[in-house]
Amino acid sequence: MAKFEELYKKLGDLTQSANTSCKDFTGVLEELGFQIVDCGSAGHKIAKHPAIDLAEFPDYNCGHNQGATVKRNYIKKLHKFVKQNEEGIKEYLK
Repeated sequence: MAKFEELYKKLGDLTQSANTSCKDFTGVLEELGFQIVDCGSAGHKIAKHPAIDLAEFPDYNCGHNQGATVKRNYIKKLHKFVKQNEEGIKEYLK
C-alpha cells in the first residue's frame, strides 16, 4: 500500500475513535507532511501543508492539558480536507 493510502486509512480509523490523543492525531498529520502551528491559545493548532496554497487552513483543538484527546469533529474535518487535497499531498509525499 502506498504511503498516502496507508496514512489516509490511519486518519480514517481515527475518525471512529472516541479517545484519540492529540499526539497520535498530530503525528499522522505530520507524516502526511502537515506543519502544525500553535495558534497562541491553549491547545489550538492550525494544520498547514506546503503543497496546498490556501489563505486559511483547518484548525483543531488539543485541549488544555498533556493527555487531552481530540474531538471527533476535528478529526473528521481534517480527514475531509486531506481527501479534497489528495493529489497535492500525494505529490508532496513522493
